[in-house]
Amino acid sequence: GGMLTVNSSENYLAAGLAGLGIIQIPRIAVREALRAGRLIEVLPGYRAEPLSLSLVYPQRRELSRRVNLFMQWLAGVMKEYLD
Repeated sequence: GGMLTVNSSENYLAAGLAGLGIIQIPRIAVREALRAGRLIEVLPGYRAEPLSLSLVYPQRRELSRRVNLFMQWLAGVMKEYLD
């Protein structure tokens, strides 16, 4: 077989679901497909190095209420994936 190049995680996942080969993708992106049995984990002993996640905002003495609320919301959403 040949090499497949994609430019989005959606296309990468679609290639894996279509059986075009092994994909290495963040678990968050394939959680439902793994649960449903549409994908299976291979090489469970091999994991990619974790990627860092940063939230960048302007430096100010006090952040706006909206920025604070967004940061709290994002931390809550990402908590189960970052622990």
